[in-house]
Amino acid sequence: MSNNFDLAILGGGPGGYAAAIRAAQLGARVGLIEQEKVGGTCLNRGCIPTKALIACTNFYERMQKAESLGLSAQNISIDFTKVVARKNEVVAKLVKGLAGLIEKNGIELIKGKGTVLGPDKIEVEKSDGSKLSVVSCKLILATGSHPATLPGVAHDGKKFICSDEALDLASPPSRLDIIGGGVIGLHFAMIYSSLGTAVTIYEAQPEILPGVDDEIVAMTRRLLKRKKVEVKTGTFFNPKETGDVSLICVGRTPNLAGLETLKLKLDGKRVWVNEKMETSLPGIYAVGDLVSLKQFAHVGYEQGMIAAENALGGNRTYNYDCVPYGIYTQPEIAGVGLTEKEARATQPHIKTGKFPFGALGIAQAMGEIEGFVKFVADKNGKILGVHIIGPEATALIGMATLAIKNNLSIEQFGATFQAHPSYPEGMQEAAEAALARALHINN
Repeated sequence: MSNNFDLAILGGGPGGYAAAIRAAQLGARVGLIEQEKVGGTCLNRGCIPTKALIACTNFYERMQKAESLGLSAQNISIDFTKVVARKNEVVAKLVKGLAGLIEKNGIELIKGKGTVLGPDKIEVEKSDGSKLSVVSCKLILATGSHPATLPGVAHDGKKFICSDEALDLASPPSRLDIIGGGVIGLHFAMIYSSLGTAVTIYEAQPEILPGVDDEIVAMTRRLLKRKKVEVKTGTFFNPKETGDVSLICVGRTPNLAGLETLKLKLDGKRVWVNEKMETSLPGIYAVGDLVSLKQFAHVGYEQGMIAAENALGGNRTYNYDCVPYGIYTQPEIAGVGLTEKEARATQPHIKTGKFPFGALGIAQAMGEIEGFVKFVADKNGKILGVHIIGPEATALIGMATLAIKNNLSIEQFGATFQAHPSYPEGMQEAAEAALARALHINN
């Protein structure tokens, strides 16, 4: 086949493959260049494999509490080898499905390492050492990111590991030091503490989970303590005082290798883009972890679709005003919009409403009573943020995202009604609590 395309995309992660599919839907001839498996970090070494492990360890913990539901279960154990094998099966199935989707959309998947030679030309080195040139009218860069390193710590993949290697340990270590108290660190703390590993989290900042509502962070600290996870904030990790394994998860660094020839404008370590996802060079766009202030797969999806449409003549823009997040602790954490602290920094007269899951019928029936829903609104009732810790938090946050995206007021949200008994009732009650009219708690 010809290696000339309407649009070439370098990187097959969430931003890259979303861009490829949208461009193909719009009738473009698309070439997608990927060195490894399609799906990027999210599918192969991040979002999906960690959740597959968490699904097993969470279920294991619930089985240990079966007696509280009137069930009798003895000699409960977990086979870590099978847990990891299941994780690999889930990932392989999704990678295969994605590859099929790319093929059915008529996208040419070009396997190899891409180096950009100019605004319209990429050299691809294949696994056998051969090279081919890809020429395109427009280019989208979606090269992703890699785990950041810690100065003074020699990453060896055995004693000092990154999140990639933490997914494939042969067995749970007896002790694990986690350097970094962000989302990635907490996910692995939850996984390995459930397996009996003694976990210590080291966070140099004053608190874990930066950007998360203070009340949710406080509750998370209590939950970690219950799981016997030691948390040391405001503390720098000393590599000379380590456990069996030290997991370095202090953020991710954009992949700039192969882009040097373009001499793109940078914003710190990220490639600079405008609201249309255009770089400093005409006809070249960039998306995902390479450019993002918030390195989430769903941000990459949205940016990829916007970049593809604009590269083909569209006029869409992107902003970070309404980006939800989910953390798969037990119970789950999710949020969207401003935290109470962020809102009060600019708007002293805000309204908040909080509803505990313990007051919700479905939560009591299901035995999942920990946590709460919290609304933050301005003095006129505009919803500024919603924050949840509790059962189904990552599903419930979708309602809040839709509300904020469409400028619903706290009055409008409270005026909806939900099926009974259900977890979404807690969302409505929290909105009503901000108006001092919740039904099942004292206002």
